[in-house]
Amino acid sequence: MRAEGLGVNVHYIPVHLHPYYRSRFGYRGGEFPIAETAYGRLISLPMFHGMTDEDVDDVILAVEKVTNYF
Repeated sequence: MRAEGLGVNVHYIPVHLHPYYRSRFGYRGGEFPIAETAYGRLISLPMFHGMTDEDVDDVILAVEKVTNYF
């Protein structure tokens, strides 16, 4: 996606994997497998107030191109 010029990031990190919760409550990886699976598979696409129709089209085209590649 970045190669297509989109700023994408991982989706929300599961709470139990944040350093504070790991140290405060002793959470470890593997305790919430569904959350961890989702975290490993999801990305956040650009979406913000003020996006133009052209911006939206750029995101759609990039997603289509990448998904068709794989």
